[in-house]
Amino acid sequence: MLAVTERLDRTAGLARAEAGAGRTAPGARRGARPGHGPGSGRGHRLDAAFVLAGLAMIPWVFYLSCTLPASARDAHWALAWVGLDSCEALALFATGRFLARRDNRCALTATATAVLVVVDAWFDLTSAAPGADLVAAAAMAATAEIPIAAVCTLLALRVLRSPFPQDR
Repeated sequence: MLAVTERLDRTAGLARAEAGAGRTAPGARRGARPGHGPGSGRGHRLDAAFVLAGLAMIPWVFYLSCTLPASARDAHWALAWVGLDSCEALALFATGRFLARRDNRCALTATATAVLVVVDAWFDLTSAAPGADLVAAAAMAATAEIPIAAVCTLLALRVLRSPFPQDR
């Protein structure tokens, strides 16, 4: 993963260097102002906001772990599961469509799909009743959900490493 982000950082540096020389780097937007992109120093406020938001979540998670009830009843249980599974279906469909078109955006949808499927496995396992329900949830996670997430993650990394050629 670090190798991928280092490559992206080098590519952003190359784009800035070539933009300064009057050329547009591959993948760089034409007309973009140098020093205003994601790799520039100007994004430090956004960087800091994300870091602070992540740090602010730590006490919130601790508070929740101490105050949430051990069990709860939910009037919208079916809606929550149908919504999550619908998002998974849409993400899988979008990934397939982008991949069929050799569109590099499949890396984004594959990443989202992997996250959704792992979240689904997590909630299946943590909400299953002991016994047969838990065994079924574990079997589903081991044979379907985690392998799908792994394939989606590998797809996204492959496309980031070697993007599809673009006809532009």
